[in-house]
Amino acid sequence: MSVEDDLTTRQREILRLVVKDYVQAGRAVGSQSLIERHPLNVSSATVRNELAALERKGFVQHLHTSAGRVPTDRGYRYYVEQFAVGSSLPPQEQIMISHQFRQVETQLESWLELAASVLAGFARNVSLVTSPRTAISRLRHFELLSLNDRTALLILVTQESTVRQAMLHLMDEVTQVELSACADRLNDRLGNLNPDEARPKLNGLEGLDRLVGEQVVQGLEATQSSERTELHYHGLEHALQQPEFAASETAQQLFDLLRGGALLSELLPQISERDGLQIFIGEENLSEDLRPFGVVVATYGVDDEVTGLLGILGPRRMPYERSISSVRYMARLMSDLMRDLYSA
Repeated sequence: MSVEDDLTTRQREILRLVVKDYVQAGRAVGSQSLIERHPLNVSSATVRNELAALERKGFVQHLHTSAGRVPTDRGYRYYVEQFAVGSSLPPQEQIMISHQFRQVETQLESWLELAASVLAGFARNVSLVTSPRTAISRLRHFELLSLNDRTALLILVTQESTVRQAMLHLMDEVTQVELSACADRLNDRLGNLNPDEARPKLNGLEGLDRLVGEQVVQGLEATQSSERTELHYHGLEHALQQPEFAASETAQQLFDLLRGGALLSELLPQISERDGLQIFIGEENLSEDLRPFGVVVATYGVDDEVTGLLGILGPRRMPYERSISSVRYMARLMSDLMRDLYSA
């Protein structure tokens, strides 16, 4: 998601300050507060007018009638794109992190735990690091062969040349011509996709296409690496100190996401393995369970062969520069370590 730049220079600056002050203090930001804290060189009335304009454009909102403003998801998105996305960790902090990794043994488990710990400490929110997955199954093609009027054989071939077969029991009589046409349609739709990418492509399919599509996705899942993707996380204590998690139901929602792999099942469908750093703010998350949160994630690994995920989960009001810069650097560092490990 991107936000069109339709703000004046002054509005841009006021929005930047509103986001920074709100992230820092967790309190709604008013015109008088902005005047007192920052050298804007304009009157409080001018700032009020600009805040009203920002509110009309959907970048800030009132939480209460008499209170100041807080950023909306649109305001956070604008801030991230205009001011935060290019941020990087200071060189001395990069050196410190690199030194920590040189102190641990060259064992993947040690790297994952250290990465989670370091990210949580830098971003002061919950860090997420998954173990890398190998041999991600992508569909090369599949065929359907009629065995009788109501039974077909599915022959699935992955990009890794794994072949898997499955019997399909059909509700209605289907000819070989109809089976071949179905295979052609779904090969076009699902070709070169892994299971996480393919499943959303089944939305809207019905009848034979839906039945076969489900079997194709299940076949891809069955050929995935038998090694379970593990989630390492740290920093829950940081998140629970945030006012957004003061309500017991919100804290419970966070606990539920982190427990038993629920977070990965909610998060993975919106992650593109080819897009590097990705940021999802509030309503931008596909899952309703993730919409109270901001998420900054990046993939790491060795090309497309070994890939993992790391990132930060926190309230929408998170320090985006810090989160973005630490996630970006850690993803690059982990990729370098993995490349050395797998080329050794």
